[in-house]
Amino acid sequence: STETTRTAITMEGTCSHDHDCGGDNDCAGSSLHAYVNHPRVTVQGAEDDAAAPRVLRAWDERLTREGEPLRSDDDPELILHIPFVSDVKVRGVMVIGGGNGRAPAQLKAWVNKAPGEITLDNASRRTPTQQWDLADDPRGLLEYQTDATLFQAVSSLTLYFPTNLVGGDGGSPLEIWYIGLRGEGTANRRDMIVTAVYESKAMPQDHRTPAEDG
Repeated sequence: STETTRTAITMEGTCSHDHDCGGDNDCAGSSLHAYVNHPRVTVQGAEDDAAAPRVLRAWDERLTREGEPLRSDDDPELILHIPFVSDVKVRGVMVIGGGNGRAPAQLKAWVNKAPGEITLDNASRRTPTQQWDLADDPRGLLEYQTDATLFQAVSSLTLYFPTNLVGGDGGSPLEIWYIGLRGEGTANRRDMIVTAVYESKAMPQDHRTPAEDG
């Protein structure tokens, strides 16, 4: 069964349990922004699908308010599918929503689901990997911690925001300005880099002459 996490860790001084932030630089260093495959990020229920990759910004750009937020179209709910360029470990999630009660009230997350497997039609009936009740956090000071044992070797995350803080009263949409993911890349990414370097650099043993081969 999935347990809702109702507490969050403040980012002022501490990013996560037993992890001293040491200032913004340390939090930025543990950001998974560089591992997000931005061109393949998809969204369901949005007014403008192109806004989805934009909210997955770097840590030091979390308070940027250029352009429009990611905004729901009809009902105040959104689903994002976020693939990574290689497996990652996700330790925490940060969400900055819109003002006037338009920020999301809850988040449900699934690990390693195929694109389109979780939909607006079935998300409420599917058991998430983990879920959290969200607070209004306009400055991005709260981190919602994951159950570390469930968020290892993550190739993609599906995030479902089922409603906003006012419950859609008055037809208010759900708005998101920023989604931050913190954690670490796995050895898979380093292996790919090593392989790419090896293949792009001619190695002596790759160019032996017939005489050398005897």
